[in-house]
Amino acid sequence: MEDTVLILQIVINVIIIILFITIIVLMLKISRIFKHISTKMDSIALDSKEIKPKIISAFDKIGMLAENVNKATEKVNENIDVLGTVVERVKDTAESVIEFEQKIQNAIEPPVMDTVNTITAVSVGIKTFFDSWKRSKKRNGLMED
Repeated sequence: MEDTVLILQIVINVIIIILFITIIVLMLKISRIFKHISTKMDSIALDSKEIKPKIISAFDKIGMLAENVNKATEKVNENIDVLGTVVERVKDTAESVIEFEQKIQNAIEPPVMDTVNTITAVSVGIKTFFDSWKRSKKRNGLMED
């Protein structure tokens, strides 16, 4: 029995040694993985240090662009307001010109039409007179012959 206990003790010691060796190998693997992860993290940190000023610069430029767009929008709105005022004035002026034209037309048209009618009537009268005079002259000329 002592022999079995001794053999059993040796087998247990060998198993424990194998377990320790396995644990050591696993620790070495985990250590390599952590070292690889650490290297990657350092690389990422270095990249982020290089990118950070560029990102800040880009954000500053975006901010300036937004300010310029806001200023341009304000100027456009101001110009639209001025344009609306100008259009309103032009509309009022056009309406005033149309009213003035209608007043002048209403004031001038009747006398002009009366004058045109008078001239037409006089010319028709003169024409009728000369036509009548020519007929009368022809009748007198025919009668004299």
